[in-house]
Amino acid sequence: MVRRAKYNKKPMGALGGATASGTGEAVTGRESLLSADQVYKHFAGTQALAGVSVDCLGGEVHALIGENGAGKSTLIKIMGGVHRADRGTIRVAGDPRAFAGPADALAAGIVTIPQEMRIVPALSVAENVLLGHIPMRRRAGVLPDVDRIALRARAAEILHDLNFDIDVDRAAGTLTYAERQLVMIGRALSRRARVLILDEPTAALEAREVARLFDVIGRLKARGVALVFISHRLDEVVELADRCTVLRDGQVVDRCLRGEFDAERLIRSMTGRDLEELRRVHDARFGAAVLEVPSLGHAQSAPAESVLRVREREVVGLAGLLGSGTTQLLRRLFGADAPALRFTLRGAPAAPRSPAEAIALGFGLVPGERAHGLVMALSVRDNVALTLLDRNKRAWRLDGAMIDGLVAELMDALDIRPRDPAKPVGTLSGGNQQKVIFAKWLARQVGVLLLDEPTHGIDIGAKTLIHRLMHDFAAKGGAILFSSSETLEVVSISDSVLAMKKGEVVARMDRTGDYNEKRLREALGG
Repeated sequence: MVRRAKYNKKPMGALGGATASGTGEAVTGRESLLSADQVYKHFAGTQALAGVSVDCLGGEVHALIGENGAGKSTLIKIMGGVHRADRGTIRVAGDPRAFAGPADALAAGIVTIPQEMRIVPALSVAENVLLGHIPMRRRAGVLPDVDRIALRARAAEILHDLNFDIDVDRAAGTLTYAERQLVMIGRALSRRARVLILDEPTAALEAREVARLFDVIGRLKARGVALVFISHRLDEVVELADRCTVLRDGQVVDRCLRGEFDAERLIRSMTGRDLEELRRVHDARFGAAVLEVPSLGHAQSAPAESVLRVREREVVGLAGLLGSGTTQLLRRLFGADAPALRFTLRGAPAAPRSPAEAIALGFGLVPGERAHGLVMALSVRDNVALTLLDRNKRAWRLDGAMIDGLVAELMDALDIRPRDPAKPVGTLSGGNQQKVIFAKWLARQVGVLLLDEPTHGIDIGAKTLIHRLMHDFAAKGGAILFSSSETLEVVSISDSVLAMKKGEVVARMDRTGDYNEKRLREALGG
């Protein structure tokens, strides 16, 4: 578990207010600064939100959690003015508001800090902090010009109150992820934010950076800011949140105060199942090595022991923070990224230079972005048939009847809805699109599946089915290498896990040893 930050007890300067106690108990009588009341939102083929109500109080950390596809992102985009609700009401300090766009939300004091932070790399730290309201003066009493002295002084004051002392003339493009995050929080303070929405703020941070962020959150909480905290790290949610709202399939399924919830309760609420039900049965009777990668670099000679090995009937998970290289590794194995990666496949050397070569070797890739694995304008049938163009031919023509029968069988087995093989893939929900990608590789009968975030952005029902498909594929002798940003998912369904940093494997965990999510987090530095 991440250690609770010890909040700085010195006077908070421009932030004002009392220091944070660190206890985190919800305090009654606080002002509601932002609320959603019976909010609905529908996208093509998906009911993203169905009657969601959430209330965010000043001086409180309100955790919003749920699995990918639960509706969290849609809700905060409505709160931040990016989307408009189909039905329902957004209130700011009790007053109904209809945001025409993000600028309206900013003007109301609602600031969202997304995972993909909008820093202008070429500008200085000071310019990024005060972006949009940079202090001006008139040169010679006439010509408008930036007041550099006031700019530096104001930015330095804001960042100092966050306990972040830095050269404000430094180019923002040279900052680390954690430093950019603090600059974004400083920008929110410069806009006098009343509500700060933090979307996965610790996903790419190491433990010491998490502690510093928690210190900042404590300071903002003491000032009376309402903080909406979104995280997949449930230990952090338990540690930090005063209140917690759990979403599943676009609906609120649980609300609880500090002291009423722990990680297991949150998992049950998020998934609808007990923690033990999430554990797949792991068969330790693996077959021969299918895939062995001697080196992830450019070295020609192989070390004594391969850095990566996947055996028959084995599921190997890749875990890493943002930029760790997990996606690049999968793409290089599939011949989609240069340089070609040299490895052995069932004892024979291989180095595919294109996806076509990798497919011929028996690889299938489920990419992180579904649009890269499907032709959205084509039907379900035609997407599956694409992998069979060099097979199932009769008299120089594709065997249409065979393909039709195979597609119908796969649609039933994978529960692809609607059961219409002529339906364009682009009209299906995300979960059903993901099932179609699986279907095309099952139709091809590949031996190795490479999966990049295979359950990202799909609902719990589809996620459960994807996990079962992975298990079934491995049980029939297949080999799986997959990456996921959800450490609980990686640990739960893998037979072994590789932790990656900066394109290198830094740790391996097997179920025969010390195998748990805490150890994986430590290996990742978070």
